[in-house]
Amino acid sequence: MTNLKRSWTRVGGAFRRLWIELAVFAAFFLLLAGPAGYSHAASPLAGTSIGNQASATYEESSAVTRTVSSNLVATVVQQVAALTLQQSLSKTVSAGSQVSYPITLTNTGNGTDTFAFSSTQSGTFTFSSVTYYADANGDGVADDTTAITATGSLASGTTFRFVAVGNVPTGATSGQVDSLVVTATSSFVETPVDAVVAASVTETTTITANAVINVNKSMSAASGATPSSGYTVTLNYNNTGNIPATGVTLTDALPAGMTYVVGSGRWSVTGATVLTEAADGPQGTAPTINYSVTGNTVTGIINSVAAGQSGTMSFQVNIDAGLAAAPLSNTASFSYNDGVAAIPATSTNTFVFTVNQTASLTASGQTVGSAAQGSTVTFTNVFTNTGNATDSFDVTVASSAFPAGSSYILYKSDGVTPLVDTNGNGVPDTGPVTGILTAPNNTYSVVLKVTLPAGATGGPFSLTKTATSRFDPTKTASATDTLTAIAANTVDLTNGGVLGAGAGPEASPVTTNSANPGTTTRFTLNVNNGASSTGDTFNLSASTVSSFASLTLPAGWTVVFKDNSETVITNTGVIAANSSKVVYADVTIPAGQAAIPAPGQTIYFRVLSPSTGATDRKTDAVIVNTVRSITLTPNNVGQVLPGGSVIYTHTITNVGNVSENTGGANTVDLALVQSQPGITAVVYLDANNNNVIDATDTAITSASALGVFLAGQSKQLLVQVTVSTGVGIGIVNTTTLTATTAGVTNTVAAPAPARATDATTVIAGNIVLLKEQALDALCDGTPDTTYSVATITTGAVPGACIRYRITATNNGTSGVVSLVLSDATPSSTTYISTGSPAATTPASTVTAPATGSAGTISAAVGALTPSASVVLTFGVRINP
Repeated sequence: MTNLKRSWTRVGGAFRRLWIELAVFAAFFLLLAGPAGYSHAASPLAGTSIGNQASATYEESSAVTRTVSSNLVATVVQQVAALTLQQSLSKTVSAGSQVSYPITLTNTGNGTDTFAFSSTQSGTFTFSSVTYYADANGDGVADDTTAITATGSLASGTTFRFVAVGNVPTGATSGQVDSLVVTATSSFVETPVDAVVAASVTETTTITANAVINVNKSMSAASGATPSSGYTVTLNYNNTGNIPATGVTLTDALPAGMTYVVGSGRWSVTGATVLTEAADGPQGTAPTINYSVTGNTVTGIINSVAAGQSGTMSFQVNIDAGLAAAPLSNTASFSYNDGVAAIPATSTNTFVFTVNQTASLTASGQTVGSAAQGSTVTFTNVFTNTGNATDSFDVTVASSAFPAGSSYILYKSDGVTPLVDTNGNGVPDTGPVTGILTAPNNTYSVVLKVTLPAGATGGPFSLTKTATSRFDPTKTASATDTLTAIAANTVDLTNGGVLGAGAGPEASPVTTNSANPGTTTRFTLNVNNGASSTGDTFNLSASTVSSFASLTLPAGWTVVFKDNSETVITNTGVIAANSSKVVYADVTIPAGQAAIPAPGQTIYFRVLSPSTGATDRKTDAVIVNTVRSITLTPNNVGQVLPGGSVIYTHTITNVGNVSENTGGANTVDLALVQSQPGITAVVYLDANNNNVIDATDTAITSASALGVFLAGQSKQLLVQVTVSTGVGIGIVNTTTLTATTAGVTNTVAAPAPARATDATTVIAGNIVLLKEQALDALCDGTPDTTYSVATITTGAVPGACIRYRITATNNGTSGVVSLVLSDATPSSTTYISTGSPAATTPASTVTAPATGSAGTISAAVGALTPSASVVLTFGVRINP
């Protein structure tokens, strides 16, 4: 039975702790239940940015419908620890021998963690020692003889398989029982310090003087596509007891998604002879096997297994088509007579075959017949996730043939909440969208609103939006939106592998690969056993230290070795004399890695025989490509009175991996262009990120004012647009902010300019939106802190809540009517009404989704007089 333990000592005490534990357990239950019949939003990973903007629509004295957006607020999800441990088993064993228990650990927390192993014993005997060994392929057998005490760094959602081996003392007697409790403990420590997070399994061992049968299950590969075929399932058995076992029954009920291959059954005793699947009696002679297949259940009954004898029963399976990317877990069982009594069915190790994820998507555009000059055209595009797992899609406007001066804003499916970046790469995205196998929620509508310039005519005009898979950026889909014509207004008042030779390491790299940050590059290694007559095995390792005095890699880099079946290995296995084996070394570069030009980062690979000491090293290198990219977000819509000004907030981000604006030829220049006369703009660097132009902020008149722009760094900009008193009501001005990068870095040219637009309408009534947020750790509807525009970086763990406050103020000289405030639950959150449902002050009609659901929160305010304000508050819960 898997144990799940979570303990909290935050404000809120026992209630908060119980509430979080129940939420995590429920999420874990849904995970075990699988995709059939359930749809569960995954907990966001530590470091995920939950960002959101509000918007409002209204009519002012000109009876024209206006739209305005708020500032962007963000919350950074904090790490919490959690894990599961499987499986508890019962085995019999002879005195003086060893017993091995396969265990699977899964990091169910939302961040990278390391888990240490420990154990306690009770019963009528105790093991003389308990040792842990890695079992990367999950076959229930130790990979090598190197003992371990912890998992090493383990990413969220990944598993680590190991075996606990107990040495039985020679003085143990029949009937004595040992209860071994194996515990894995998280190394993550939160602040303030919480109790430890751990999980345990109990392995029960009974001493016998009779037969002892052990069975381990393995497959020829641990992962594959849907569909795929030719995987061999092997049940390895042996009798480590003192007398023969009879009626040894091996049973394997294959899980849904795996199909037995007829004619593939084999038994080691009869060699290549095909085992017939029908219930036609014993096959072979002394001993015999009664082999049969009923449906998808394979059964083999061996009449006798002598003491010290071992063997295998194997068959093949195919992986069905149309499967979601998910693990297929399979546990076989066995029973036998130990020469005195019948031993009931006992489980083998659980072998997990993972169906690989594939990314695929489609997109559909929209055609609008005609639109008036200066109006806003709405296009709804549907993006469909046709892959077999949840994915997120970055959405960009790739190209546009609309008239100059047009402004563009992407909205969520509700058409009123701006589409924001949820994964921190500076590009707006859909957030998680389930795959086609978990329909009907596998589509996401993105709304694009294009505000046309007042004087434009003609047509048709088209633009293309492209959605890019976050799982596999090579998979994209594009949708084309077309406006057939811009109709002239009836009244128009305007103003304008190779192998290393000899003993290594080589003085310079033999093979050099180039790769981008956040990707994996593969080196193909050939391991040759040069012995003339003896087979040997070799441990595999990698380091940046040529002597291998330590196994050191650059921060965040990992190296994983695999064989031809894509199984993770740490040892080559036996290589015959004068033979070789191909091994793949997959080097993963962290997403934030800075560029490393030629000759690159040197990595040494080593093979070392644990028995003979034979060793060799190979010198390779990885060039981390120079990636240069600057983004500007978001696009904004606002209003202003004649003679007044409005401030827009933008974030400029260096999403490349080299510094920009370092001086000399390397510059990042900012430029502002207006589409209408009588309007000016100035851009400031918001040094304290408070969304207010104050004494600490600097007007940017040259590249030097922006300062050096480190890789991954974001800076907040404030664009102040000022309208002279002579500009007429109804004029729409588009301010285009352009960031132009110049210079050459590591022979890579500057990227294309980044642009953001601010559409400003000159009006008599002027609604200004301010959005603020506060943490609500207890989800009781009461903010724990004061509301602020600042990013929340403390306490925002999965299961905690965020309170939002949107203040709409009429800064105009006349009243407005039909005012509607709109906001939506951000990605990785759902609406919560506990303690304080969505409401406005003064009161108005508010609609919101059901608690636990995602959707739009809307307040029908109606009229708002000059200088008056209305406040909308609501809460969301971060997915546990």
